[in-house]
Amino acid sequence: MKYQVLLTERISPVGIGILESTAEVVIAPSPSDADLLPLVGSADALLIRSTPLSHAVMNAGKNLKVIGRHGIGIDNIDVAAATRLGIQVVNTPGANTNAVAEHALWAIMHCAKNFNRAERALREGKFAVAGSLPGLVQKMGYSTLELKAKSLGLVGFGRIARRLSELARSLEMDIKAFDPLVGNEVFQDLAVCRVNSLEEAIRDADFVSLHVPHMKETHHLIGEKQLALMKKEAFLINTSRGGIVDEAALLRALREGRIAGAALDVFEQEPPPADLPFFGLENVLVTPHMAAMTDLALVNMAVDVSRGILEALEGKRPEFLCNPEVWEKRRL
Repeated sequence: MKYQVLLTERISPVGIGILESTAEVVIAPSPSDADLLPLVGSADALLIRSTPLSHAVMNAGKNLKVIGRHGIGIDNIDVAAATRLGIQVVNTPGANTNAVAEHALWAIMHCAKNFNRAERALREGKFAVAGSLPGLVQKMGYSTLELKAKSLGLVGFGRIARRLSELARSLEMDIKAFDPLVGNEVFQDLAVCRVNSLEEAIRDADFVSLHVPHMKETHHLIGEKQLALMKKEAFLINTSRGGIVDEAALLRALREGRIAGAALDVFEQEPPPADLPFFGLENVLVTPHMAAMTDLALVNMAVDVSRGILEALEGKRPEFLCNPEVWEKRRL
């Protein structure tokens, strides 16, 4: 009898093909509890994306042996509850590293170059007046920043932040990072200045980029106090998780001009409401949690999570196992 794998949403056909080599694949109409609860009871594995996984669905999955997360973050899974239920949890920690790092660099460049404001002004005909375009750019306040010698403060120094540091180094940026969990040799190998506190990472930085998981310890890591430490000319980049930033505090800082701007790919509530106040601010770049949605990363995530699920179903220790306690208990 084939194992059954329930997908809450479609993934790359490459990943589905890997699963179908061994298992029956069922794709739910949507990731809502209403659609998952009638299906999860007969599933041996559950593959989810970013939607939070409820306890009701986990508890109803009486045959579940593994939950696969299509992505890095596992904050949408109660891993402790899965562990109590004897369910292995796997993810794809390296699959979208380059994609998210590229997006973070693009966000930095977007903030530095006034792309949205300048393009809008050009489309609206504001430059259709007498004068040279370069002169008008300067006169109208659309001149930009060079990234060379600008300071980049990284909060967290995992895979994505390290890749971003490599990309930023090619632009000759001055890079510093804070991460108490990473050894000195990693900073030395990448020629990144290690700082010993969050405050040191963000103070005096021209750009602050966040690269930490969302958990109890990092909830609202960037709030009123931290924003007050940033330079008035600084930009905040968040491609990690929305809950890391106190959005109310950030909104006040942006409205009052206490920092120059922000680029947000993630939000405290996802999907965000249509009237999210950030949408009305000119000094904010907003994107819909799309940093990892590149052609290559989507295939990589689908392949890695599918392989992890099959490894678990076949009794092998998955390469990217988030709760090894379940594996150790199975071996006893």
